[in-house]
Amino acid sequence: MGSDMGADWCVSDGIFAMCGTAMKEFSRRSEGVKWCFWCRSRHEFFWVVSVPDGDSYYGPTAGMEGLTSNCSDLFPGWIRQGIED
Repeated sequence: MGSDMGADWCVSDGIFAMCGTAMKEFSRRSEGVKWCFWCRSRHEFFWVVSVPDGDSYYGPTAGMEGLTSNCSDLFPGWIRQGIED
């Protein structure tokens, strides 16, 4: 990575700045119908893997997605831990 590389987006409140890289969807796999703790109903969830759109310091990310960005198949307060090799 050279010094000519920059962030794809930045947000600043005047004190702090947060920058990141644009991501694109690499794969999407259905995990079936599960209970959504946000919608309080059952609907289909997907395991989605996203990768940087171009050269980036960041690697791929993966996570569960439902019908909306707020959907979660996890009980409130629970988190999904990474898998150790």
